[in-house]
Amino acid sequence: MTTPSRGPRSGDDTYDLIDDALYALADRRSAWLGDALTAITLIASLIDQAERFLPELVTSALLNGHTWDQIAAALATSPEQAQLRYGPHSPIADTRWPYDL
Repeated sequence: MTTPSRGPRSGDDTYDLIDDALYALADRRSAWLGDALTAITLIASLIDQAERFLPELVTSALLNGHTWDQIAAALATSPEQAQLRYGPHSPIADTRWPYDL
C-alpha cells in the first residue's frame, strides 16, 4: 500500500493537463475561450467534476485501510476537516457522486 509523500501540488504537469482539459471542454461545448466569463464557467465545470470523484475515493481509501491522517495529508487539510467533509456520518458531508445518482 503506497501513500503519497506529500499533499497535492501544482506545477507544469498539472497546468498542462488543466489547459488541455479546458480546450477540450470548450471544443465539446462549442465555446469560445476568448471570453473570460466562458473560460471561468468551463474551469468551474472542471473543478466541480473533479470534486465529485473525492467522496468515492475517500470511501475506497478508508475501506482499504488508510487513516483519516493519510487522507487529510493527501487533501492538504486536517484529519478533522477531512472527516467532517467526507465522513459517512458527518452532517455536512459532501454527498455528491457517488451518492447523487
